[in-house]
Amino acid sequence: MLLLATGCSSGGGESPPEDEPGPDASMPEVDAGPDAPPDGPGEPACVEFAMPTDVDCAAPLDGVLPVDLRCTGLYGDFDRRELACGVLEYKPAMELWSDGAAKRRFVSIPKDQRVNASDPDAFVYPEGTQFWKEFRVQGAGGAMRMAETRLLRKTATGWIYTSYVWSEDERQAIQMQNDFGVPDLYGTGHTVPIRDQCKECHVGRADFVLGWDALMLGQGAEGLTRESLVELGVIEDGSALALTIPGDETERQALGYLHANCGVSCHNELPESAAHDTGLYLRLEASELGSVAATDAVRTGMNKRPAENAKYEGLTNPDPANWYDIRPGDPARSLLVARQELRGFEGQMPRIATRKVDDTGVQLVTRWILGMKEGTGYPPPGP
Repeated sequence: MLLLATGCSSGGGESPPEDEPGPDASMPEVDAGPDAPPDGPGEPACVEFAMPTDVDCAAPLDGVLPVDLRCTGLYGDFDRRELACGVLEYKPAMELWSDGAAKRRFVSIPKDQRVNASDPDAFVYPEGTQFWKEFRVQGAGGAMRMAETRLLRKTATGWIYTSYVWSEDERQAIQMQNDFGVPDLYGTGHTVPIRDQCKECHVGRADFVLGWDALMLGQGAEGLTRESLVELGVIEDGSALALTIPGDETERQALGYLHANCGVSCHNELPESAAHDTGLYLRLEASELGSVAATDAVRTGMNKRPAENAKYEGLTNPDPANWYDIRPGDPARSLLVARQELRGFEGQMPRIATRKVDDTGVQLVTRWILGMKEGTGYPPPGP
């Protein structure tokens, strides 16, 4: 079979029992796939991964993943940044805002294994699956530079994860090993989060991976898609994956943005999700895509007063009586928009690893709320 990707976290990951195999033993076997070197003459289309002997591939004392990114199986030729055979790149249709960072995502599924996609809302990944997410940010001179690469690996005892921070000369990426992250990497403003911050988001998915579902791999996705996964045999039955976001273009864009930035991680009905207790759910569920009115965002947000634990510090009007989660036709009194525009306070959204407002995202959600009129499936605004 083959493979795919996403990423998160830093530190050393969650430690498995003492008998958990080390990084060499736990490296999943992957099939070379269709990009494998051809039989006979000619240049290979990919490079087979081999554990390097000239760098330290041990795990730190407080973790289980190797210290050096070279040892994780991402690259067949690290110096040329050529992917290893069996590692595939993808770009989801909707992406999480990361202060304008350029991101690349890669995935590897172990040989002869499949992703269980019987529940299109909650894919289940086989042991040995690895996801990487690479961040490039604008450096002091204006050029884009490598910042970090995040890794998720599924083991028999669950997911382990870490962040590899690229050196200033971009020749090496070493696992971050501290409890405070990197708040301003090389003066770029990019924040490398600590492990607990990453877990805070990822527990919002039943099997931890955020950027993979039937919608994110659907229309607009690049590289690996839900259709190509079926063709490659990574997903056995794709009949339940032909999902579309309901509504007109404005509604589809806003609902997709909220799904990727808020719903898949925190604002959903999974009890472990960080915003479960708010009662505002923004994830697009497969069973609720028949109409805009059926989506969680509309059912749980329209004219709803914010939960008692809502944060108002930093807002121009901190009076709770002024706010609704979403007030149809009125973005100025919709806390959803106000928190998108907020930075430097606990109530900002997204909550972590962002210093800049996503102006495009604010515009998408604002345009959607302004278009909520009676007679088009929306209630009148609350008092």
